[in-house]
Amino acid sequence: MPLTFQSSPRISQAQFRRVLQRGTQIGASPAAPFADECYAIIIGYGLDPGVALAFFAHESQFGLDGVAVHTTNWGNVRTPYDPKRAAGSHHDANYGDFVKFATWQDGLRDWCERIINRYIKERNLATVEAAIPVYAPASDQNNESAYIGHVNRLIVRWQAEDPESPNKHQPAAGGPTVAQLQDALMVAAFEAVNAQYHPEWAFHQYAINEAKAGRALGSPLGESRRVTVEGQHFSVQVFALDTLYTPIANPESATKWSDIRRLSALLKQG
Repeated sequence: MPLTFQSSPRISQAQFRRVLQRGTQIGASPAAPFADECYAIIIGYGLDPGVALAFFAHESQFGLDGVAVHTTNWGNVRTPYDPKRAAGSHHDANYGDFVKFATWQDGLRDWCERIINRYIKERNLATVEAAIPVYAPASDQNNESAYIGHVNRLIVRWQAEDPESPNKHQPAAGGPTVAQLQDALMVAAFEAVNAQYHPEWAFHQYAINEAKAGRALGSPLGESRRVTVEGQHFSVQVFALDTLYTPIANPESATKWSDIRRLSALLKQG
């Protein structure tokens, strides 16, 4: 069943808060202190907090990666839906200009109004599957199917973790969806080596996308860890068929988590 923007909450307020507090490898989301207010904002617009949170995760690792670090821009949009909310702009050397907002709450309100008015009302793009090819088109170097799959996997995972999820105990008609089965098997693969699977984390998202592209990493062999070489820190995770690593910036908050590299590629250089 297609994932709609407008829905009763698929995850509870407590789970929404937990996800932002957990954040990513480098810590909590900068929006975590405002989690309850953000949840209320999304509900107030009649949108599903799970979908809004999944977009936030995919676009910027909950505000911890990319231009959102400088813009407090929930959806990484280039222009504001309401120009009165803009608090300037930020130029990125690789991707161009993005609007800045004064607070995460303002950025979220603007994203909600954009989705409701430009996507649902004006274009009748009421589902994630229909909206993403317009929101993040392949012409802007986006992988549309990977984006859609990531949003679906995140919500499935968060619901599975959420003891208060209203849909937690409702079986899907005809058995599990592909996203649900895929998520359950990834969890099992990580648990087999006493590690945790987080579909919102860059390494784990990368592993899924590489497998779909025929460049599988194999099973994980443990949790991610930090290594230091000549004063440079790296986040590293070892898989059966390759090792992933990302350089850690100084300060760490400036780390570009989407800059994921493979040991196999490094060996070819040597």
